[in-house]
Amino acid sequence: MAAPELYLFTSGTLALGGKEVPVPFYLIRHPEGDVVIDGGNPLAVARDAHAHWGRLADIFEAHMTEEQHCAAQLRHMGVAPESVGRVVQTHLHIDHTGALGHFPNAQVVVHAAELHAARTLEKPHLQGYVRADYEQPGLDWQPYEGDLDLFDDGTVRLLQTPGHAAGHISVLLELDETGPVLLTADAVDNRAQWEGRQDPRPLHSAEEAARSRARLRELASELDPLLVFGHDPENWSQLRHAPDAYT
Repeated sequence: MAAPELYLFTSGTLALGGKEVPVPFYLIRHPEGDVVIDGGNPLAVARDAHAHWGRLADIFEAHMTEEQHCAAQLRHMGVAPESVGRVVQTHLHIDHTGALGHFPNAQVVVHAAELHAARTLEKPHLQGYVRADYEQPGLDWQPYEGDLDLFDDGTVRLLQTPGHAAGHISVLLELDETGPVLLTADAVDNRAQWEGRQDPRPLHSAEEAARSRARLRELASELDPLLVFGHDPENWSQLRHAPDAYT
């Protein structure tokens, strides 16, 4: 494989804002190693969401099977858990932590501000965190500051976009055939937020969330990327899903 490939998956759906929305995760197959971005819902959610999420399961209704868990879907595609070298966390909220603990050789790349917030919040569930997701033993955390060029080749850039969460990031890819692809994650849930018809969902800071959206819109005006929003059924239905790839 001479160039990166991007695969889009969903780990089921979540009732959010009065509608059922996809819960995405992503695989990047890069010449230097496989990367999982987020992991969607944790496996425990498919088994008993209330036992794992507690009161949050009353707010966010998940529809997910064990076969939709990220590790199961990657195995089905022929990607062994041991082959994944990095798990990139856009943030550590409950519907983004499904990869943690399932890829034994992976470094977990997360913004330092996000890891600090998740670990130190007095009541993390009030901001969408479940400690059991990220306090597992044996996780190889690799926190960083600012933006990060993951492979130092411009193909996978992690962009600091706080607001929805303290250390939220979005991901900008550069693919040979597709060109730029912007994974907004939860900095922008949907097109209505992108176009300013709705406000972003700021669980950390509304002011920072607005600045982050402005940063992404400015970037998009320069690059005209393929846009992949965080939880948008219409946007998701128009995209190419695994096993098909963006190249």
